[in-house]
Amino acid sequence: MPLRLRLALLNAVVLAGAILGVAALTYALEARSLIQDLDDSLQVQAHNLTTLYQARAALPPRTRDRVIPQPSTFSGPTFLVQVLDPDGAVVERSASLGSSTLPINETTLKSAGDGVDVLETVLLDRQRIRLYTAALVTDEDFLGYVQVGRPIQAVGDALATLRTTLIVAGALLLIASLVVAWFLAGYSLRPIGRITQAAHAVALSGRLDSRLTPVARHDELARLTETFNAMMDRLEDAFAAQRRFVADASHELRTPLTTIRGNLELLRRSGEVRDPEMAEALDDVIEETERTVRLVHGLLALARADAGQRLESGPVRLDELVRAVYREIQPLADGVAVRLDRVDPAEVRGDSDALRQLLLILLDNGLKYTPQGGSVTLSLARERDEAIVTVTDTGLGIPIEVQPHIFERFYRAPASRSLGGTGLGLAIAQWIAGEHQAQITVQSQTGEGSTFSIRLPCSAPGDSGAPQIGAKSELVAAS
Repeated sequence: MPLRLRLALLNAVVLAGAILGVAALTYALEARSLIQDLDDSLQVQAHNLTTLYQARAALPPRTRDRVIPQPSTFSGPTFLVQVLDPDGAVVERSASLGSSTLPINETTLKSAGDGVDVLETVLLDRQRIRLYTAALVTDEDFLGYVQVGRPIQAVGDALATLRTTLIVAGALLLIASLVVAWFLAGYSLRPIGRITQAAHAVALSGRLDSRLTPVARHDELARLTETFNAMMDRLEDAFAAQRRFVADASHELRTPLTTIRGNLELLRRSGEVRDPEMAEALDDVIEETERTVRLVHGLLALARADAGQRLESGPVRLDELVRAVYREIQPLADGVAVRLDRVDPAEVRGDSDALRQLLLILLDNGLKYTPQGGSVTLSLARERDEAIVTVTDTGLGIPIEVQPHIFERFYRAPASRSLGGTGLGLAIAQWIAGEHQAQITVQSQTGEGSTFSIRLPCSAPGDSGAPQIGAKSELVAAS
């Protein structure tokens, strides 16, 4: 998961927790406040009714109803009022109760009779009612009980509205914070993105002169930029020193190695070495000298490539070059059949000598790893704006697990280490292909041979259609 997304999600999780906590606290406080307001209204209503009953009880019986009507008349329409006698029997109900009566609980009446007002939630006709029960007394007499109730539906509706509001507002705030966190994380991580792109560019191009633009602010990202640039400086210096050493050493070794090889060849041709064991040892020394010379030439070529040397570019008739390389490789076949398959007319831009070296490297590899009696086939096909050179052999094949490494310098598969070689040929081939904007790929299975393909962009349109095999063979023979 990208770091930017992780930061945005982490911010969203933290904010969601904060929103949930604030919303829960708000909801709890509001619910408590509404219930408290409801209880206060019940207590006030009960106190007013108690005052009226006390005033009514102080009047003579004949004037009670005429001066002060039944106290429940003064209750609001939202209040449910019920008056009980000392035995708990209902003596009066408010019109808002209709035909229903408020629940009567002996425990509640006992507590009210002891002077403790009781607030409870009861069910009346499947509706939750907040009920307040208090004793109705005068200075001398115990008149009974007064019960005042009120539906909690209004409180529930208010809380439902609040709950919906909190959920919607919290969701919108969470989405907005996620979007803002996404952009802020992207802005904060932009220098890291530049560092990543620079490192990726270095990995692809091999150039170590890339640097990041220093940032004006002084923070962790600025220090990271400075550290990256300092690291690139040291890497560039180290690689430059390594390239100079390899180039200088290779250049200096060419002359003495050439002299050694010449003297050894002269010694062998002189016939002075007559002892068979000494002659065999001389052949081994000459072979190792030639391998060392090839290694030095390869190192020098790669050192020049690392130093940024560019190949010359000009029009190259690739079909003619393929036929020339086919003729040149014949003396090295040594029991392996070298065949020339389809050759389509194609012209590319590049360095003729480098392309010749590229083909010779692939053909030499095919000959080296193909036993006697096998074959190596060279072909050139034109597909639209691309020329595809293919070298196919029937040799040992390349295990799948080592194929990603065959273009690395000095890498040699375990199965091929006994066959000689320096491990630089395919690295040089890949460099030449890259200089020609070409792509070199391999398809191989152990014991079934290998196929190397080079796809080069054509510089000029070729002939439409490929020549027939018979016609192609005549052209090769004539050449």
